[in-house]
Amino acid sequence: MPREIPNDHPSLDLKKSLEFVFSNLEKGVTERGHHFHLLSLGTIDKDNRPQNRNVVLRKVDMANSLIRFHTDIRSNKIIDIKNNSSISLLGYDKANKLQIRLTANATVEESKEVLSDVWSKMYPMSRECYRVKDAPGKVVASREEVLFEDEGDDKLNGLENFVIINCHISSIETLFLHSAGHVRAKYIYENGAFHGEWLVP
Repeated sequence: MPREIPNDHPSLDLKKSLEFVFSNLEKGVTERGHHFHLLSLGTIDKDNRPQNRNVVLRKVDMANSLIRFHTDIRSNKIIDIKNNSSISLLGYDKANKLQIRLTANATVEESKEVLSDVWSKMYPMSRECYRVKDAPGKVVASREEVLFEDEGDDKLNGLENFVIINCHISSIETLFLHSAGHVRAKYIYENGAFHGEWLVP
């Protein structure tokens, strides 16, 4: 006979469940080993085909329904987002047996001040990714053709390729897996707040 879900489990209360999700997303920003440090980003390409790749979670703001990640402005995902700003994000927290599915509208951060500020706080190894001379995904004959610019005396080489993507969340689906019965819910962001409802798992 399956055991009951503990009364204090966050999945049993819509408000606590959402707070639990955002609390763990925030841990995903600061803890590299957290299962939400990487989320799967889904976009639609110019040929109307779905594309998925993992992105590193960089910022979470529950009050403003915002998630942020960084990327190279020359990457295909930028083309996808500019053609169709509707995106999805998928994550699975193995420790808490929690799957999250998010839909969002993605925008490219245009403030040079914001980009420069974030760039100045990045680790050198993170900035190096943006100093590759050719666009990500370009076909090369050998690995030796993948060349990088020097950092430069002002440490700004690569900044022109660095961009922030702001994901404005429109909905979140949560699925807690449990031997006593899975628990699923959906939250819609409207009028500055999330509104939750239960779903059949």
